Amino acid sequence: MIRTHYTNQIPKKNEEIVKVAGFVETVRDIGKVTFLIIRDRYGTVQITSKDENLCSIIRKLSNESFVSVEGRVVLNEEARNGFEILPINIEILNEAAKPLPLDISGKIESLLEKRIDWRFVDMKNLKNMSVFILQSEIVRAFTEFMHENNFVRIFASRLTDAATEGGADYFSVNYFDKKAYLAQSPQLYKEAILVSGIDRVYDIGFVYRAEPHHTPRHLCEYASFDIEMVCDSLEEILEIGERLMKYTFEKLNKRCEEILKMYNVELKIPKKIPRITFQDANKILSELDVKIDKYDLTPEGEKKICEYCKENFDSSLVFITEFPFAKKPFYLMRKGKELTYSFDMLYNGLELSSGGIREHRYEERVKNILLKGLKPEDYDHLRFWKYGMPPHGGFAIGIERLTMQILGLKNVREATLLPRDPERLKP
Repeated sequence: MIRTHYTNQIPKKNEEIVKVAGFVETVRDIGKVTFLIIRDRYGTVQITSKDENLCSIIRKLSNESFVSVEGRVVLNEEARNGFEILPINIEILNEAAKPLPLDISGKIESLLEKRIDWRFVDMKNLKNMSVFILQSEIVRAFTEFMHENNFVRIFASRLTDAATEGGADYFSVNYFDKKAYLAQSPQLYKEAILVSGIDRVYDIGFVYRAEPHHTPRHLCEYASFDIEMVCDSLEEILEIGERLMKYTFEKLNKRCEEILKMYNVELKIPKKIPRITFQDANKILSELDVKIDKYDLTPEGEKKICEYCKENFDSSLVFITEFPFAKKPFYLMRKGKELTYSFDMLYNGLELSSGGIREHRYEERVKNILLKGLKPEDYDHLRFWKYGMPPHGGFAIGIERLTMQILGLKNVREATLLPRDPERLKP
């Protein structure tokens, strides 16, 4: 057994025998006494030895070597965490090469590109590692909420025979003797399954956008959390989205308290997430002298609307509803000729989610496809709409963007384990 305890589990009890394992953070030699600090995912612990044989082993250790130490706990107010371990045995499980490719102490800042090149070494820094621990807890909370609310998890294929939303922003791949596409989203599949009688579904997986963007907010591959449910009003979708975010923030405050403190983040849960129509949002932005777009919010518009909601509604989250059909996907239900029953969810100045009520009527869905200049025969999913498709709606949330916004990171790549953008295909 490599360890009996992680560093946060060590009992503060004199003479308790424990075995810990981790990476060598520092070695200090003051003659007859040597100090070894080792680190695991939960923190650090001090190993103190006067035994010459063990001191000799400690002195030779290179930083970031992986070791296992068995020893006795001794309470010591001067030591880290109020105790230290007097080693009985030290086992070197793997020595680290020298020097490290980048500084992990945080004292010397490395460029983001280099940090990503050495992602898993960079994550030896506990603050950087914590980004992905918090991200895991986000997904855990999402999953819990889904099952508590009678949703069924599905696993939609990421290979499709047609681009999900039309347009050219997709990756084509060779699929034996056919052309296939990496899914821009599981949208059409998560809708189609509702005709089966399963009336609430969710999916978590990668989606792909061949967008040649070089911005701090765009990726070509990102983790998407998608839901779809039988319903007949936009408010039902907004309500489930609001409850999901409140539940997730509540769980993160409890489970990631130390991580949030590390990033100086106070995750405040709003009493109510405001709903503002796109038309009203543009009126507000005009009054704030912000340039507007008649079809969508600009990045500056997203930022200013969130500031407005923070000031007027005490909420960092906001739903912007009823976007024009001209720039929205064909599968959304139209409201009149120009608008849609749609929404974007913004958080701390950035769009995290899009969703709305879908067009469940076969003939109307075909009309929408034609209005977008697309061909109905290119969409195999359409045949399911002929067999009693119920009214429904849903949304998707970008996991990396949510992580970035919660922690106040500057670039979505900081919250992406292995970023894929127009230039990067490794590690």
